[in-house]
Amino acid sequence: MPVMVRVRQRRRGWLTPPRPAVAGSAAVVTGSRSGSIARAPDLLAARHADLVSEDSSHRSKDSLPELDSESEPDTPEQLVSDLLETCRRVAEEAAADVIARPRYARGEMAASLIAFEARLEARWGRGLDLADLVVDEAFESGKWANELLRSANATDHVHRFEALIRLHGKAVMTSREVMILLRSGYSSGALARWRTLHEVWVVSLILADSDEELSRRYLAHEIVESLKGQQEYEETWEALGEEAPDWSISERHETRNELADEFGRPFLRDYGWAAPLFGDSAPKFRQLQEMAELDHWRGYYRMASHGTHANPKGVTWNIQELAPIDVVWAGPSDAGLADPAQCSLIALASLTIGLMAFALDCLAESADSGLEEHASALVRQQAILILMEQAIDVLMEVHAQQEAEEEAMSDLVRRATERLDAGPPMTAGHLSTELGLDLEAVEDALDVAVARGELQQETRYRKDVVSSEIEVAGT
Repeated sequence: MPVMVRVRQRRRGWLTPPRPAVAGSAAVVTGSRSGSIARAPDLLAARHADLVSEDSSHRSKDSLPELDSESEPDTPEQLVSDLLETCRRVAEEAAADVIARPRYARGEMAASLIAFEARLEARWGRGLDLADLVVDEAFESGKWANELLRSANATDHVHRFEALIRLHGKAVMTSREVMILLRSGYSSGALARWRTLHEVWVVSLILADSDEELSRRYLAHEIVESLKGQQEYEETWEALGEEAPDWSISERHETRNELADEFGRPFLRDYGWAAPLFGDSAPKFRQLQEMAELDHWRGYYRMASHGTHANPKGVTWNIQELAPIDVVWAGPSDAGLADPAQCSLIALASLTIGLMAFALDCLAESADSGLEEHASALVRQQAILILMEQAIDVLMEVHAQQEAEEEAMSDLVRRATERLDAGPPMTAGHLSTELGLDLEAVEDALDVAVARGELQQETRYRKDVVSSEIEVAGT
């Protein structure tokens, strides 16, 4: 039976897609048009009208050739050339306006993002603030350990200290990147950055439990990475228009041979620094995970890889959605923040506690250390654990609330669509009365149904946007 429902269009952050070109097709979530570039089709139409105008008295000398009905018809090649020239001029005109006033040109988009981030802050702000405190405490702990152990030469484990403190610094920096992405609604990108944090965690645990020689090998392996970069540069610098390398191929080969003589041939491979732990064979990262007893994180590690690589799963699945919706993600969402946040906090807290344990061991070996330094390290260990647990609790509460809201919305969408299928055409107001629900809740449910594709399927419904309303029609 035909169904006609008219409800006003309601912007739901970045979840409401624009109308698809074909009913049932995926919509692209990119926000609304703003700036002169978006007006290029209008400018192109105006340029075309100018091109075919019979009034030649106002045309400039450098304008495109006029179309004369009595002249010979243009060849296909000439038509293509004229079209390309017209498009070039339109692009230059549109780009000039945008370049002159870039902030004004993207004003609508910027305002939309600001409003979105305000909504995200209202929901997730407290949990993210607590998470930031964990990162801040990790930074202060790393700073304390670096100043204490480096300035006074308080450790004989020079290479291990250098490797661990640098890994911890990278972990803090990566965690800050995670937090910035989360506050902007990019939980998929945040999870991808956690992937790096997890790798830092794995390597740090292995080095912390090994001797000085392994840390020396780890630090020296930087030369291997540089040699690989040099070889790739040698193969591409001309194509990139860069300067010729300032080293010779023979020098690179000589350095490789020197490293192989000192550390063994497996050292020249990825993770070759860890070869002594695996029978003098360069391991895979999976083997390092197992040795660090972090292989139970493989599922999350693979999930994070989807946002890193261009595999099909990475373009069809996104942690930013609570339920499947028929959109192509090209912007932020206020969903999916809990997993990247808690994964990052757990890794960072563990790295920091491990660094404090290393500092305590070094202090125990030093005759100059006092009770104050030992107490400081122990307090920092406990403080970051307390902050981490509190932050995760709050974030998971918000996530649970979001899931409950999604479940309630899904139930409402199901009831509304079932009623529309079963009965005659009706307005949203009539539907809300029949369901015994608030009108705004019903309108939200219909918007969600449209966004998910449940009211877009060609065999049942078609969505058309008319001025400020959504018209849903079915056949």
